[in-house]
Amino acid sequence: MNKNIFLFSCVASIFVNAQSNFYSSETKENPLKTGTFYKIKVDKSGVFKITKKFLTENGINPNNINPKHLRIYGNGGAMLPEFNQDKRYSAMQEIAIQVVGEDDSVWDDSDYALFYAKGADAYNLYGNFGNGSHRRETRADPTAHLKNIYEDFAYYFLTFDKGEGKRIIEDNTPINNTHEVITKYDDYQFINNDKINLMKVGRIWADEIINNKKTISFQLKSELLPTDKIQYRFSIIGLEAGGNSYKYNINGNNEKSTSTNVSSPSFNYLIEKGTVTNLSGKTINLNLESNTSTNPNGAFYFNYFEVKYKQDLVFNGTQMNFRSYEIDENLGDTYHFSIANVGNLEQVWDISDITNAKRKINQSTKNTFDIAYVANNQEFNNEFVAFNHSSAYIPSFVGRVANQDLHSLQNIDYLIITRKDFIPQGQRLANYHATRGNLKTAVVDVEQIYNEYSSGSQDITAIRDFITSLNNENGGLKYVLILGDSSYDFKDRLSGNDNIIPSYESEYSADFDNSFVTDDYFVMTGRQLYTQLYNNLPNIPIGRLPASDLSEAKLLIDKTLAYYGALEGQSSPFGTWRMNLDFVVDDDSEGRSSDNNGIHGNFHDLIDDGIRNIFENRQKPEYNIKKLYFDAFPASVSSGGQRYPQINQAIVNDMSNSLYISYFGHGGINRWGQETVLSFNDINQFNNYNKSYSRFPVISTITCEFNLWDDPKTFSAGEQIVKHKNGGTATMITSSRSLGVSYGRGFNNILTKHLFSTDTNGDFKAMGDALLDAKKEYNIHTDHLKVNYLGDPAMKLSRPKELIKITNIETPIQGKIRALDKVKITGQILKKEDKTNLDETFTGKVAINIFDKPTKKKTLNNDNASGMLPLLEFSEEGNPIAKTSGKVVNGVFEVEFFIPKDINFNDGEGRILVYADNFDTAKLQAHDVYANTFIQIGGINPDGINDNTPPKANIYMNNTNFANGGITNRNPQLLACLSDDTGINSTETGIGHDITAILDGKVIDTILLNDFFMVGDGNGCNHTSNNFQKGSLLYPFRNLSVGQHELVFKVWDINNNSTTTSLNFIVKDENDQKLQINRLLNWPNPFTNKTYIQFEHNCDDVLDVSTQIFTITGKLVRSLYTTIDAEPFLQGYRTPKYSIEWDGRDDFGNNVAKGTYIFKVSAKAKNQNKCIGTAIAIEKMVNLK
Repeated sequence: MNKNIFLFSCVASIFVNAQSNFYSSETKENPLKTGTFYKIKVDKSGVFKITKKFLTENGINPNNINPKHLRIYGNGGAMLPEFNQDKRYSAMQEIAIQVVGEDDSVWDDSDYALFYAKGADAYNLYGNFGNGSHRRETRADPTAHLKNIYEDFAYYFLTFDKGEGKRIIEDNTPINNTHEVITKYDDYQFINNDKINLMKVGRIWADEIINNKKTISFQLKSELLPTDKIQYRFSIIGLEAGGNSYKYNINGNNEKSTSTNVSSPSFNYLIEKGTVTNLSGKTINLNLESNTSTNPNGAFYFNYFEVKYKQDLVFNGTQMNFRSYEIDENLGDTYHFSIANVGNLEQVWDISDITNAKRKINQSTKNTFDIAYVANNQEFNNEFVAFNHSSAYIPSFVGRVANQDLHSLQNIDYLIITRKDFIPQGQRLANYHATRGNLKTAVVDVEQIYNEYSSGSQDITAIRDFITSLNNENGGLKYVLILGDSSYDFKDRLSGNDNIIPSYESEYSADFDNSFVTDDYFVMTGRQLYTQLYNNLPNIPIGRLPASDLSEAKLLIDKTLAYYGALEGQSSPFGTWRMNLDFVVDDDSEGRSSDNNGIHGNFHDLIDDGIRNIFENRQKPEYNIKKLYFDAFPASVSSGGQRYPQINQAIVNDMSNSLYISYFGHGGINRWGQETVLSFNDINQFNNYNKSYSRFPVISTITCEFNLWDDPKTFSAGEQIVKHKNGGTATMITSSRSLGVSYGRGFNNILTKHLFSTDTNGDFKAMGDALLDAKKEYNIHTDHLKVNYLGDPAMKLSRPKELIKITNIETPIQGKIRALDKVKITGQILKKEDKTNLDETFTGKVAINIFDKPTKKKTLNNDNASGMLPLLEFSEEGNPIAKTSGKVVNGVFEVEFFIPKDINFNDGEGRILVYADNFDTAKLQAHDVYANTFIQIGGINPDGINDNTPPKANIYMNNTNFANGGITNRNPQLLACLSDDTGINSTETGIGHDITAILDGKVIDTILLNDFFMVGDGNGCNHTSNNFQKGSLLYPFRNLSVGQHELVFKVWDINNNSTTTSLNFIVKDENDQKLQINRLLNWPNPFTNKTYIQFEHNCDDVLDVSTQIFTITGKLVRSLYTTIDAEPFLQGYRTPKYSIEWDGRDDFGNNVAKGTYIFKVSAKAKNQNKCIGTAIAIEKMVNLK
C-alpha cells in the first residue's frame, strides 16, 4: 500500500509542464487570433497548387490580394502522438511556400503558389526504419504505416493580411563524396481501407471479406531485381473462423499457409510478415486464398497490406517522393542523391522539415539532378519530393474561419468541451458553476481545439493537448466536462452516427471483455511514464453528458441543473429521499477467498462489510440504507428463469426515493443480473422528473457493459436511464465494457468510501474527484479505463446541512416512544454562518421520520449452492414506522403525531430524522437541513387512542379535477388525497397493512405505495385537519396499455382500520388525446344570406371555438367565438349543425363583398385532461351576395 501511494505521489508531482518535447524551430504563437483565414483540405501528401482560378471559384477576390502576403499554415494531417513526451508542435506553424509571379505584388492569371502538404496517413513515424527522430511505440500492431483513424483529409489555412509570408529558400549545399552516391531509394506502399468494424467496438476496421481468393497489387516505378529485398506485412481478421485456414504468397513465391484452432476466439487478429527476394517485374501481388470448409459460418477479412522496397532513383515525370533510411541522421555527414531521367524535372524540395521546405539546387552538369543532404538534424528523417508544377494537385476549399485564440486561455477551473450548436446549453451549466461555485469557466467549441492543436483535423489527442496546456503553472484545471455523445465510428460511416466529441477507443477490438472506451485519456496531463495507456492515471476529474443532438443536450443540462435545484420553473428537488441509499447486490460467490467472510466472501458479504465500515457504527447514521441483496429475498421462477420481483419493484420505486443506487454484480447491455432485476420494462416505468418533484438518484454500476454509450446502433439500458426524459439519473458512474470480478470486488467499496467522504464543512467531495481518488487508491489497472463518469464531474451527492436543533421531544414517557403514543417535536433552524443562532429567514416544510430498531435478516441460499454458504446474517434499519410533516415559520417548527400500532414492541434504540427545506419560498436559492438523534422505542401505550373509524381516501389521475371514468394518457400519475383522525399508516412494518394499488385485478403485481406517501397538504389535496391527520400520494405510472382500466386502492390508519376505493379510467394514446379537427365545412356553400360552419372532432367534452374569416388577400373581416357541446357522430363527435353561424357581415355589421373567403377554426377543450392542446383547420367559402 505505501509503495503504491509513493509511486503515485511521484507521478502526481510532475504533472506540470508535461509536454516539453516541442520542435526547436517552431513558433508558439497562435496565428488564428488575428487576420482573415480560409480553411482548405488535401486528400494525400504531395505538392499542391493555389491558382487565381481556385481563389476566384471560392469567393476570394485575387485583385485585392498581394501574392507576397499569402501565408499558409498547417502541421500536416498525421495523427498526433499519443505518448505525450513525443515531439509535437505547440501551435500551428507557417510553412514555407513558393509563389510564382509574386514579384510585381499583383496576382496575375499565370501566378500560382506551390506548397507541400502532408496527408492524413503517414509512414515510418514510429522508427521502423532509419535513425532520425521517432515516436515511442504505443500500438500493439507496430506497422510501418500509420492509418489516421479520425480523418481522411489534412487541413491547411490561408491568409493574406499578415504581411509578407514565409518562402522556400534555396539550398545550394555542395556535394561531398564522403559516402557512396545514392541512386536507389527506399520506397513503400500500403493499403488500409476502413470499411467495417466487425465487433462494433474499438478502433480496428477491416476492409473486405475474402471470398475464396483475393489479390492485392502494388504497381512499382522500376523493375525489381532478384537481389532486391521486399519487406512485407499484412493482417487479416478471422471472424468465427475457428478450424478454418488460409494461405498466401507474394508474386506466386514462398507460399505459406496458416490454420486457426477450433478454439480460436471469435475475432482473431492475424499478422503475417517477412522478407522476400527473387522477384521480378513492376508489380507486387499479395495472393490470398481462404478455406472455410471446416467451418462454413466463419470468414476471413482482409485488413491491410504494406511493403517497403528499393527503387531506382529515376524521375517519374510528375511528382515523386524519395528518401534513404540508410542515412545516419546523427553524424552531420553530407550525402549525395543522383536522380536520372530528368527531362521534365523542374524542382526538388527537401521536405524533411515540412514547415521549412528548401529548394535543392542541382549540383550536376550532366543529364542528372544531383543534390547534397546534410544529416545534422535529429528531429527529422530525410524526405524529398521531385516534381514539375503542372503535376501539382489542387486542394479542396472548406470555408472561412473566424478568429480564435484558445492559447490565451488561462486560470480556467471548469472546462466544457462541446460542439458549436451545443455551446448555449453548455453555457447554462458554466454560468451555474461560475455563480454558485465561484469557478472560472470556459465553454469551448471542439472545432476550435482541432484548428489550433491538430491543424484543423479531428484528433482526440488535440483535446488532451489543449487540456494539458490549461493544467499548468498558470492555474490548474479542476474539472472537465464533455457535452456530446461519442461513437466507435469516428468517420461517420454508419447511418445515424452520433460522433459529436470522440473518445479514446482501444486498439483491441475483439470483444467487450478486453476492449475499452474512455475519456480518461483527455485528462492524463502528467508527464507520461508508460506507453501503455492503462499504466497511467488521469490527473483531473472528467465527465461526459452523452447528448446525440441539441434536444438531448438541453435535456441533460436541464436534469443536471434540476439536480442542483437551479432550473427555472422546476419542481422541488428536496425531500427525505435525499437521506435514503440503495445497495443492490447479485447472488454470486465468484472470486471469494477460502476464509469466506467480509470482503473475502460472497458478493453480499463484500458489500455488507463496506456498508458497516462506511455508514454504520454511528459513522453516518442519518442515512436509511436499503440492502437489496438478491439472496435475501424469495426467488420466483418464470419461463425466463429465476427472478426477484420484489427487488425489481423496489428499484422502480426508489428511483423516486433514493439519493444513491449502487449495483454490484453481473450484468449486461440490457439488465442487472442474470435474474434481470432491472430491465428495459422497469426503466420505462421511471417517472422521477415531473411537475411534482425532481428526484435524481446517482447510480453506480460496477458490472459489465451496462452503458454501451459509444455504439450508435445500441441504446443500452444505462443510456436509457441517463437520457430518460421523465426521470432516470442525472449522473451515472458506470461500466462501458466487461469488468473483471477481482477488480470489481476491490474497487467497489473504495469508490463508495470516496463518494461519501466528507470535508471539514460536512460536504461530500465532488463525484468526479471521488472517482479519480478511488482510481488512485486502487492504483493502475486496465479496468479503470472501462469505468466512465456520465455527468457533471463537479457534482456532489446532495447533502443537507446539519443545522436543525431539536429543542424538545414530548412523549408520555420521557425519552421513549411506544406504539400509539402521541408525540410532539419542536425545533429550530440554525444559521449557516454560525450554526448556533436561529435562522429567522427560513420558512418552509419540515418532515419527521421515526425509524424502529434495526432488524436482523439473513440470506436464503435460493440456489442451494455450497458456494453461497455460510448464510450472511445482517441488520437493516427498514422503513420509518412514522412519517409526518409540518411547517417551519421564521426558523421554528412544532409537529405532533401518533405512532402506529405496527411496531416491534421489544425495547431498543431507534432513530429520529428531522429534515426541512425552504424550496416553496426560496426556490432557486433554497437549501435543506437535517438533525438526527437516537431514542428508545418499544412497547405499546395502554391508554392509546381507541379508533375504529377508517381513513378517508379520494383517488384521481393527475389532479383533483379528474372524474371517475375519465381519459388520461399512457403515463399518468395516481393522486390520492388521504386523511384520518389519528394518521395514515405508511410504515411497511405491519404485515398486510401497506398502502397498495392493484391495477386491473392483477393481485400478483400489487404495487406498494408506502414510500410515495407525504404527510400534510400538497399536490392539490387540501384538508382542514391537523398536518399529521392528512396527506397525499403521487405514484407515476408508465406506458399503460391503451384502453379501459380499473384501479383498486387500499390504505390503513395507525390503528389498522382500512379503506378501499376504486377508480375507473380510460388510457388513450397521446396522439389520440390531442384534439383533432376533421372534415371542416360550411353549408350552404356558396351562400347568399347566411352559412353554418361545422366540423368533426375526437373530443367528448365542451369546446371553446374561435372562427376567423379572412379575405383571399389575408385581411381579417369577422371573428366569431362560441362554446359548443360535443355531439356523438360515427366513431367520434361533431359540432351541432347550427352552432356556428355567419351572416356575411364584418365585425362592424357591414355586408362584405361577394367573392371567396378563407375561414380558420381554432378549438380547445375545456378539460385539457380529456383532450390536449388546440386544433386548427382552414377552409374556403364563397359569398354570392
